[in-house]
Amino acid sequence: MNLLRIFDQTFTERKFVFFILFELLNNVEFEETMPVEYNKLLADFNEKLKYGSSFSELDLNSVLTQENKALFIKIFESLNSNRFNLVSNDLNQVLRSKLFLNHDRRKIGNIIYKQLENKIYVTDIFNAILNALKFETFHEVSIVSADELLGDWTSIKESGQLRINYNMTDWTPIGSKIELKIEEFEDDFYKFICLATVRDYNSRDFFLINVHETNVQIKNGFFYHYNFETHKLIYKKPIYEFENNTFKTTIGDYEFVFQKKIKF
Repeated sequence: MNLLRIFDQTFTERKFVFFILFELLNNVEFEETMPVEYNKLLADFNEKLKYGSSFSELDLNSVLTQENKALFIKIFESLNSNRFNLVSNDLNQVLRSKLFLNHDRRKIGNIIYKQLENKIYVTDIFNAILNALKFETFHEVSIVSADELLGDWTSIKESGQLRINYNMTDWTPIGSKIELKIEEFEDDFYKFICLATVRDYNSRDFFLINVHETNVQIKNGFFYHYNFETHKLIYKKPIYEFENNTFKTTIGDYEFVFQKKIKF
């Protein structure tokens, strides 16, 4: 699994981190117009090559700011418009890249073969990156009111599980489904509470425990999550594909599909 992080958004795909870094670092416009950002990503790239680290995560937040966002958009638009003439389209050209002058060619050859062998269709990646940079989301958000989201929800699909550390408890988690409660709190804030089912070793009873709690504002298709104790903004997460009493959002790095619980 490969992760691309842009501001508060995470995009998951296969085989693209090496490709994006390689094309960025071979782009003369990027090197000349954004030398600080270029050298930071180059150092990260070289460290991965030197120590054989996996190219599993591209965190543009290490160099991306609101101030240089427009420049990054321009660079990626340039790469996208020239996607049929990219350096990575020719493996021989890749091997001759200046990025590999000080590295063992046999080792580099193995890395290149593994990383570019199954390169996904590049247009999808560039579109995802450009959308995230322009709109700060990889998704087409759903503009919904807080009233439509209030109530009890159950996850019906998730890409990962919310967990606490159970080592010092008498509980063991059961299943992976999450119960979500969105409740009125104060002013324009709401409680966003996620609960998971556990079983007590001793009593053998099943019950729900709190595994995630934030205060949220709901506006412009996003949950703005705040720490419920310090009231500090943690991140904003999109609300998308809202229809037929279901919606999608992300919590941490995981995507969840929630369905409204029907009251009888």
